Amino acid sequence: MGHGTLLWIWGPGLLLGLFGSGILLWGQGPTLDQRPHLGLGSHPDPSIPFGSVVSHWSEGPIWGLPAPSATFWVRSWPRVAVVPFGGSVPINCSRGFCPGLAVPPELSWALGSTAGPGGRRWRTFVLTNITEWEPEPALCRAQCGDSSANSSTAIIVYKQPDWVHLDAVPAVPVGAAVTLRCHVAECAPLANLTVTLRRGTETLSTHSFPAAPGSAAVTVSHALTAGPGDHGQPVRCHAELSLRPHGPLFARAAAPIRLSVYALPDPPQLFSPPHLEADTAAASSCRVLGAFPVEETRVVLALDGDPLETEVTATAEAVMAVAQINARTVGHRELSCTAAVGAAEQTARALIHVYRFPAPTLELSPVPAGLPVSVWCRSAPADPPSVRLQLRDADGGVLAEGPQPALELRVVPQREDDGRWFGCSARLALGDDVVTKEAEGRLTVLYPPEMDSTSCPTSLTWLEGTRETLSCGAAGNPTPIVTCTHRGDPPSTAGPILVTRSHAGIYHCNATNSVGTRSRIVTVRVEYEPSLSELGCPAHRTWLEGQRWELPCSADGDPTPTTHCARHGRPPGDEDGRTVSRSDAGRYVCTATNRHGSARRSVDVTVEYQPSIGDADCPARRLWVEGTAAELECNASGNPPPSVACSKLGDPHPPPGSANVTRAHAGTYQCQATNVHGTALQNVTITVEYSPAALTLRVLPSPNVSHGSSFSVECGAEGVPTPTFGWALPPAPNLRFGADNRSVEVENAAAVNRGRYTCMAVNRHGRRVGSVVVSVDESRLSLLLSLSLLGSVTVLAAAAWGIYYMKTTACKKGEYNVRDAEGSSEASRLHRGDSGGQRELFGIPLTPT
Repeated sequence: MGHGTLLWIWGPGLLLGLFGSGILLWGQGPTLDQRPHLGLGSHPDPSIPFGSVVSHWSEGPIWGLPAPSATFWVRSWPRVAVVPFGGSVPINCSRGFCPGLAVPPELSWALGSTAGPGGRRWRTFVLTNITEWEPEPALCRAQCGDSSANSSTAIIVYKQPDWVHLDAVPAVPVGAAVTLRCHVAECAPLANLTVTLRRGTETLSTHSFPAAPGSAAVTVSHALTAGPGDHGQPVRCHAELSLRPHGPLFARAAAPIRLSVYALPDPPQLFSPPHLEADTAAASSCRVLGAFPVEETRVVLALDGDPLETEVTATAEAVMAVAQINARTVGHRELSCTAAVGAAEQTARALIHVYRFPAPTLELSPVPAGLPVSVWCRSAPADPPSVRLQLRDADGGVLAEGPQPALELRVVPQREDDGRWFGCSARLALGDDVVTKEAEGRLTVLYPPEMDSTSCPTSLTWLEGTRETLSCGAAGNPTPIVTCTHRGDPPSTAGPILVTRSHAGIYHCNATNSVGTRSRIVTVRVEYEPSLSELGCPAHRTWLEGQRWELPCSADGDPTPTTHCARHGRPPGDEDGRTVSRSDAGRYVCTATNRHGSARRSVDVTVEYQPSIGDADCPARRLWVEGTAAELECNASGNPPPSVACSKLGDPHPPPGSANVTRAHAGTYQCQATNVHGTALQNVTITVEYSPAALTLRVLPSPNVSHGSSFSVECGAEGVPTPTFGWALPPAPNLRFGADNRSVEVENAAAVNRGRYTCMAVNRHGRRVGSVVVSVDESRLSLLLSLSLLGSVTVLAAAAWGIYYMKTTACKKGEYNVRDAEGSSEASRLHRGDSGGQRELFGIPLTPT
């Protein structure tokens, strides 16, 4: 697009133009139809089909497009312009197609305008510094031949409010009228302003205003009657200046206020005593009914204008205040109660008469029986001084009466008058009221101690383990002090004592007061339940078998208990007269009984007897195995348990001590069991078994045997039981074994008879193995002929074997001691295959003799 060319997109409610120079304008476009349009040129034309793009615009027809409309039109946008007072606003004027006309529309406005960008069929105008509140509309107009058209834009000038203020409302009593006032700052147009007053979430009133020229500040108000529900409620004021649908909405709100409502319909109720004694304290209270709100109600109690320390409590029904009154000055004092809530205050007052009235005193002096004494009723000075005294007895009878300061009564008391009651009454008149104070006392008559069988019995019976007091009392005034001694020592005075047997005996009791002394003898008997002790009933007894059966057991107790003993778990029976047997050993239970209880004691009886030895405890024949632990156990019965010692018979030199069995332990032993009551003997025969030992292996006449000769191999070994023998040797048809398998004989020895001969001696305790190598010496010539049949390699191998053979056993002759070997630890098995029936060979080190 070139300079001055404009790209248009238009449609329902939209007009968008883009200049080639980069200027973008937007606004309310003409309503051509309900489809958006796109065009390139000076102005959109309704005759251009939807979506068409043209490169230039001319006033003549364009090929391929329909002819322009015959109606000429002019439009302005926006149709309503909203502008702040003193501000500016652009207006777009556009016209319809006009053949041969290339002049854009013009704007006519009384206050003048400034032309802006435009094209052949449109132009923008700016209205600036609008300072009239109701200016004339701006008029867009254009002419096409004899036809002319115009379009106007209404101008709305506004001013938004800068603030909204809500007047504070003072606290008011319930039922009072309250006027709420809200002020809105200068604004325009007033016809677009709405002011709303709200209490909490409730809308109280909404205010709108008629049209008026220019701007103005407004004030709205709302009257209401204050009620308890209004207390603490927030009040808000909200103002809205709405320029919709052509402009914005401006809203302002005032800072909220809260309503304060109170009620104090009645004066407080004051409760106080009409009279108060000086230097004493009394409680006074004040109650306030109907106050609202109770939590904000203040109550103060004061005495002669001086506030008292007041405790205030509030409920839904009332507010209660309590204070303590304490006055030191005699006379009339004013007590006041002031209640206040919000701006209301009410006071109640009362007069209190403060007086001084000391309590009377009654004077009674102790006196011995038969001597006269004065009874005094006295009163100290009072204010006011109108006090009368009265002396009375226990039945209420008046003995004396008169004004202060004192009354006297003379009496001669006897012993029965001790503790006689007297009352002294003082009465003070206070107007129509009378205050009375009392004093009382009892007469003390003195006389010496008296003791009888009721207060101090001459004999007492106590039970051990209970708590008792030596109850020896005495009558007398002053109260006598009673002391009782037992064996010169006074008993504990800390209360009841835990009775023991030591408390039994004679007690000397003395009663003493300031008038005299009396004495009395008391005998105390202490009874107790039976007890069985080691001294009278030993817990362990020893009897001797064959002696007479007897189990004495004596018990301690008061009264004297009866005692019997029986076998544990069995009923008591008559055991006296029989003799003791071993079956009598065991536990016996002895029981002692009297009327206070019983005692039980277990007695363990041991029956002793001389030793005895039998085969069950000490078998006469023993079988030991060499190498096991050497221990000759021989048990014997007897009580006390006997000691057992065993020694070998016929052997002055016993075998050396050894922890394990040796063959020297075999033989006969005599075991002797001994305790304090006798001796018993038992002979024990010991046989020692051992595994085969000292195995010998001989080749006769020599292990080097000539071809065709005879030889034998003999095997010998010791062992208990006698070992059996077995062999491992080269198989041959010319072998013959001895009857006991101890020997092997070979006749006409041949090459098959050479090799290792192994003998094994076995019994149930083990085995011994020995080996010897036998060689059969053949002719050297025959050996060479045989070797010549083999290859040179075989000849060399045989030669090497022959050299080794000659060095080891072939040239050795004589008898060998074969070292004992057992198992795989001493016999080295040479590798031979077991398949094919070949024999096993064992290598055993040999030592020449």
